[in-house]
Amino acid sequence: MARKGKDPEALRSAITDAAEQIIIEDGFRACSARAVTGKAGCALGSLGYLFGGLDNVILEVNARTLLEMGNFMFAEAENMSGSPSQKLEALALGYFRYARDHLNRWEALFALRWSAQEELPSDYLALRDSLLERIATLFAGDMPATVEERSVLARTMYEAVHGIVVLGLDRRLGGSHEDVEQRIRLLVKKMSSAG
Repeated sequence: MARKGKDPEALRSAITDAAEQIIIEDGFRACSARAVTGKAGCALGSLGYLFGGLDNVILEVNARTLLEMGNFMFAEAENMSGSPSQKLEALALGYFRYARDHLNRWEALFALRWSAQEELPSDYLALRDSLLERIATLFAGDMPATVEERSVLARTMYEAVHGIVVLGLDRRLGGSHEDVEQRIRLLVKKMSSAG
């Protein structure tokens, strides 16, 4: 149970902050329940009582990351008066640059595994889906496509760029960060001219 006299919301926030700091500094693998509660200065049982388990704490951190990453990606693209292709390129490069510069946070988004029987919390799914919707909406005025087609295109664009980013950051296929950016630009160019 949560410690007596300690505000549960303040303790929830302290636990999430601790997990976030561990992920940023040491990566997802270092984020154990003991490490988190030790850094937060609370009993191990507090984490279970307030969150139901470590996975839900990590989801809280990942929700923060999604918001931060979304704001970073869209900062330049939404203010751009250029062509749809230029906006798309700014968005895709923003995704790569966020992943490159905040690698531990970004990797934690994909490191947490859920079984086929488990469902992610609805508020987390809504946050994730809102980012894809934001991509589709950004280009709504530039694309002669239905809402459904824009949604599929946004997801496809994200998946394609994500693949380049994963392999580029992994470096198993070689190449520099500049090579990754060049491949992203080429992909965006081809996707933009395919319509």
